[in-house]
Amino acid sequence: MGPGGIATIIAASALVIIALALSYAIIRVSRLIDEVQKTVNNVNRIAATAESLTGKVSGAINGLLEKESSAMKILGMIASFAGRRNSTKDQD
Repeated sequence: MGPGGIATIIAASALVIIALALSYAIIRVSRLIDEVQKTVNNVNRIAATAESLTGKVSGAINGLLEKESSAMKILGMIASFAGRRNSTKDQD
C-alpha cells in the first residue's frame, strides 16, 4: 500500500469521525428543541390559567362593586378614616 492509500484511509476515517460528531450534535439540538417546545406549552397553559383566574376575580369584584354600593361607601369611610389617622401621626 502506497502513501496515497494510507492518506485515503486517514481521510475516510476523519470523515466518519466528523459525520458522527455532526449526527450527535444534531440529535442533541433536536432534543433541546423538544424540551423548549414542552416548556413553551407549559408556560402557555399557565398564562391561560392565570388569565382566566384574573378574569374571574375581576368579574367578581366588578359584580360586588356594582351590586353593593353601600360596601363602597363603607370602604371609602374606612380609607378616609385611615388617611386622617396617618396624617395626624405625621404632624406629631
